[in-house]
Amino acid sequence: MAIVILHGWSDHADSFKGLREIIAQGTGRPPLAIYLADWLSLQDDVTMTDLADAMQRAWLKKSLSLAPGSHDLVVHSTGALVVREWMTRFFTPATVPIKRLVMLAPANFGSGLAHKGMSFIGRAVKGWNSGFQTGTQLLRALELASPYSAELANRDLFDADKRWYGAGAILATVLVGDTGYDGIRSIANEAGSDGTVRISTANLNAARLDVKLGSQPGEVAARRFAPSSGEIAFGVLAGHNHGSIISQGSKPIHAVRDRLLLAALAVSDADYTPGANTFPWQTLINQSAHPDAAADKLQNTVVYLSDHLGHAVDDYFLEFYRNPKGNDKRFEQAFYERVVAGVHAYGPNKAWRALYLDINGLRALQAQIEQLFISVSATPAFKPPKQPVGYLGALNNSTGELRVQRQNLDSYFVPHRTLIVRLVIPRYQSERVFELN
Repeated sequence: MAIVILHGWSDHADSFKGLREIIAQGTGRPPLAIYLADWLSLQDDVTMTDLADAMQRAWLKKSLSLAPGSHDLVVHSTGALVVREWMTRFFTPATVPIKRLVMLAPANFGSGLAHKGMSFIGRAVKGWNSGFQTGTQLLRALELASPYSAELANRDLFDADKRWYGAGAILATVLVGDTGYDGIRSIANEAGSDGTVRISTANLNAARLDVKLGSQPGEVAARRFAPSSGEIAFGVLAGHNHGSIISQGSKPIHAVRDRLLLAALAVSDADYTPGANTFPWQTLINQSAHPDAAADKLQNTVVYLSDHLGHAVDDYFLEFYRNPKGNDKRFEQAFYERVVAGVHAYGPNKAWRALYLDINGLRALQAQIEQLFISVSATPAFKPPKQPVGYLGALNNSTGELRVQRQNLDSYFVPHRTLIVRLVIPRYQSERVFELN
């Protein structure tokens, strides 16, 4: 069974020669064929679909088997998106030629670096190189709250008729570090990340919440919560950053990485038993790989807001409170200071937002919360006759609120996870917009 290794954005195949040696020596199978895939990532016009199409041609050109489950893949960073685009575009769960998929620091739900700009990436992360292209189309797909990553998740995580991952399907393992960079590159660091990707955006165990708010106070016209389909092994490697997780080394952190990588490439359907907050294969549970060991515990919460007429709403603010009648400023201040660690609006379409929520901060406040109310303030504000169309907030008694009971907070707010929220609010029109006289 051949193994294919794919690098990430702005990298190349030569960076993975050390990883190839580790796999070749560790598997104890010298005849094993290991292919280092090279792909163009800094050309501004290259898209994920271009890469998937080109990968299919290269796969066929190399005469790699198309038989179901015939190959193992190891990917780093953006390579995870390339493989997921390729497999969902050309195959079904029953026909995909992947058996084991090991994702090292994958950018499954984006990277905080993607929107930083050419000068920031060039100087701080890649070393100064003026005039280089950054792969504009790929960076848009990699940006936090990218609709691309949400759409890709719809294909391989939230399609009720297809199960891509788990025993009897692709045996996927996600390993990500918890330590940022040093030196000038440290300005790219953020809590709960490896310097490039967040633990929560690497983890492929996700959930989706669809909410349609009604037109009465507290009314939720429809709500549907769905965890991602299948099972995906997930471990957090203490001490690793985005680069060290693919490098050779003699430190203890490299020994742990090697052991888990090789185990993930040898696991069978019978042994593959990942579960909530545990690493697969009980003999490998240890504090250096268990997600609970990570000090920072944050959730990547992706929100897309539209109205009931299908318009994207790109100017809005999410409000969190426990008293719908107001007069609770101290709690609200504490919530925004301790729980909301950051908000990013997706550049091309600001209806998409990524809220970085600190679960440790929420747990510190949880005893004070009987119900957590979440509502939306959006513009244009409906103020006839001057503003004949628009939106009203919950405090105007014209838009419902999402209520989360204390006992359900742990389902809605989970560390190291991405939650995709598709939120719909009512849009109002004054009578003078259309009249029959």
